[in-house]
Amino acid sequence: MSRPETIRSLRDRFAIGASLIPPVALLMIASRAGWVPGSPRAYLAAMPVVLGLGMLFPIFVEPWHRRFSRMRAWLGGRLVFLLFLGVYGVAVVPMAFLMRLVGQRPIDLSRSGSSWVRSKGFGSLRDPF
Repeated sequence: MSRPETIRSLRDRFAIGASLIPPVALLMIASRAGWVPGSPRAYLAAMPVVLGLGMLFPIFVEPWHRRFSRMRAWLGGRLVFLLFLGVYGVAVVPMAFLMRLVGQRPIDLSRSGSSWVRSKGFGSLRDPF
C-alpha cells in the first residue's frame, strides 16, 4: 500500500521549507545595504517562521522548490568551472602580466630547433636521470 501524495516525509518537508530561506537571506543582505526597507534582524527572525510555514504547507511552496532545485543543480554543474575561472583571472593572469613587465620568462623559448635534451648515456639504476 503506497502513501498518498499529500503526506510527505519530514525530510521532504524540511527540504521544501529550506528552499525558502535563500530569498529571505538575500532580502536580509539587501536591507543591510539599504536597498529594501526593514531591519536585517527582522529578516533573520523571519527565517525560522518561513521554514516552519514551508514545512507545514508544502503544497503551496512546491513549485518554487522545484524551480529552486533545478537552478541549484544547474549552478552546481558549473561551479567548479566558475571557481577555476576566478582563480585563473585573479592569480595567474596578473602574475603573468607582472612577469612580462619585469622581463622574466619562466619557459626558455629562445632556443631554436628541438626541445630535446641530450642524454648523458645510460647510468646506473640508482641514478637514472
